Amino acid sequence: MQSFLDKNKYSIFCIVLTALFWIIEVSVLGYAVYFLNENGYAASEIAILMAVTGIVAAVTQPFIGYYADSNKKIDFKNILYVFGVIVILLFFGLLYFDKNKLVAGILFSAIYVFTNGMSPFVNSSCFYYKDRGIDVDYGVVRGFGSFSFAVFSYVLGSTTKLFGSKAVAINGIVSAILFLLVAIIIPRVKDYKESNVTIETKVKPSIEKNDTSFIMKYKAFTLILISTVLAICFQNADCGYLIQMITELGGDSYNLGVANAIAAIVEIPIMFYISKLMKKISLSKLILIATFFYVLRGFVFTIPSMIALYMAQVMQMLTYAIIIPSTVYLSDEMMHEGDKNKGQTFVGLAVTMGFITGSFIGGQFIAIGGTSLLKVGCIVIAILSFIFAALGHIVYAKTHK
Repeated sequence: MQSFLDKNKYSIFCIVLTALFWIIEVSVLGYAVYFLNENGYAASEIAILMAVTGIVAAVTQPFIGYYADSNKKIDFKNILYVFGVIVILLFFGLLYFDKNKLVAGILFSAIYVFTNGMSPFVNSSCFYYKDRGIDVDYGVVRGFGSFSFAVFSYVLGSTTKLFGSKAVAINGIVSAILFLLVAIIIPRVKDYKESNVTIETKVKPSIEKNDTSFIMKYKAFTLILISTVLAICFQNADCGYLIQMITELGGDSYNLGVANAIAAIVEIPIMFYISKLMKKISLSKLILIATFFYVLRGFVFTIPSMIALYMAQVMQMLTYAIIIPSTVYLSDEMMHEGDKNKGQTFVGLAVTMGFITGSFIGGQFIAIGGTSLLKVGCIVIAILSFIFAALGHIVYAKTHK
């Protein structure tokens, strides 16, 4: 047992850190619409609030990354210390001001911005060790993140039914405190005396004169990123406003917890297997397959049944679970050495922009035409995502023969 723990020490730390982060995200992503709805926000107001919040998050995230890269004294641990403390304080504020509409909205938005800023540094914990010759499988680590999200989505669904929206803040407080403790104790490699790993010198990212030249340089990557923005837009519009669909079917926050848990559970095998799957199927084709199933998923959502809604959530394994890791790996594969950091930044921005547009469009669709318009609109978005993925795959196939 001791030898197993020694051998997998760093993987276990990364798994626990990532699992706790995704438990925090249960409150932030899984129950955002529910929490804001319970505190007096209409669908159109939630749309505007989340869109503005997403824009702030999209603007600040690259600056945080550039600052961390430019300062050699700062690593993922330093950022997670600071952001962890801030998130804890914000959740405490949310607990005590949850019935003050304006304050609750501001605090929730701030939590979203800071957890969004934490996300790339949580991922960096895996690559920090990999860069130092220590084997940490990102897919396995992320799979445990999905598992924790699944379990606590169900748990939070049950507790909100009993205790209301305060349960969202309590979940955030407890998980954020535990997250901070793990971020403090997770070891740096230089502190591990038995490590004889040689740290290789990294190539600094090249700086393009402007983003247009970068886009023209990587046309296939750009087309696939547009497809990703549209896919995540679908994801956040349909799944972000899932509580409205569930309510129309006679369900409540408990059913929301079950639906979120189903989606997270089915992600796990794909996350574990993605590194092997990409050796058999090209990454651009995997993304094309994912967007095709987004179209099918959109049609399944139109069936007025709780069972059909749960089936649409099962399709998470063929959509979101494929497209997220595939775009990360595709960026690493396509970028020249000096452009890899910038490529990952564009992937992060694409996902954030998808969340922004999804939150805004979803809320507007519901305000104008209810969930019926939301479902039809999301099918159109999914079709556009498939078209751009197909174009990206064609260009990719021509340039990667």
